Amino acid sequence: MRGRTAYAQFTGWIGRIAVAIIALAGGAAAFAAPPRCELRPSGRQIIKIGVTGMARPVLLYVPHATRPWKALPLILNLHGSGSNGAQQLDRSGLMEIADRHHVILASPDGGLALPSGGLAWNIPGVPTTAGTLPPADALDDVAHILALIDTLIAKGCTDPGRVYATGLSGGGRMVSLLGCVLSDRLAAIAPVVGLRAGAPDHSTPAKPDVTSCRPTRPMPVVAFSGSADTTNPIDGGGAKYWQYGLLAAERRWADINGCYGFIESEPVRSGRLKRRYLGCRPRTDVVSYVLKGGSHEWGVADMQLLWRFLSTHKRRVNDPFVDASLPVGK
Repeated sequence: MRGRTAYAQFTGWIGRIAVAIIALAGGAAAFAAPPRCELRPSGRQIIKIGVTGMARPVLLYVPHATRPWKALPLILNLHGSGSNGAQQLDRSGLMEIADRHHVILASPDGGLALPSGGLAWNIPGVPTTAGTLPPADALDDVAHILALIDTLIAKGCTDPGRVYATGLSGGGRMVSLLGCVLSDRLAAIAPVVGLRAGAPDHSTPAKPDVTSCRPTRPMPVVAFSGSADTTNPIDGGGAKYWQYGLLAAERRWADINGCYGFIESEPVRSGRLKRRYLGCRPRTDVVSYVLKGGSHEWGVADMQLLWRFLSTHKRRVNDPFVDASLPVGK
């Protein structure tokens, strides 16, 4: 009898030990090391994003000092209408920032081919520089950029809390759209001569339609423009595909970010006027720099100011709302 009891106790211990080993193994799997980034730390390279047969190439710039076990910040660098990703990478001057501060740059191509040459971004309901709306069967650029972000995060290359976006003109308009619809991915945006805050209002085109930009969290914004921009003037007008300007757009972002509405202005380096809304929610600044005499070109932007702003903002990955008790997009 005692033998059977001892045997039962022994087998019970063996069973409990087996369960404990399985539990420990499961815990070890849960805390497995993150994936090592397989991008080459060698400057320019092309990756494919999308399913087989429909994948789109994306030009990356990966700084030479990149370590495969360290996820880096990512800057989406979007070209203007009539251009492409490679031209924007060369034009932007961001490669120096990438090398100095260990940042990955992604310069994708827009999904629309313009009749005059070059590419543009598919922003539904908004005409391109050709004056036509994107066709219904046009490539989905928002989905493409979302897949790009998620791929680089999943591969261990990008820090999910430090994804930023900048772009020139039509690329700035696309960046603004991303700020509206991908606020759960982006930490901050920096449009150049292209800040938007949704589509123009149908009844009052000089103002943004507040229903067309409803981010799920406040979005830090820094914008660059020129006082002599006749294509997209800061106070509105210009080309028909723009309608409202920087001042109306930043005012709407200030509303979204819960700012008080007061503006602080001060001259800064290189002939720029800095405008900053006050009283915004923590870490959701709305700032613009207007270059005196600047036109509709990338040169109105200052890369040091741009990176200084972006690098101070990090999205809370596990808590996308800066303050969930406050309404967003009022």
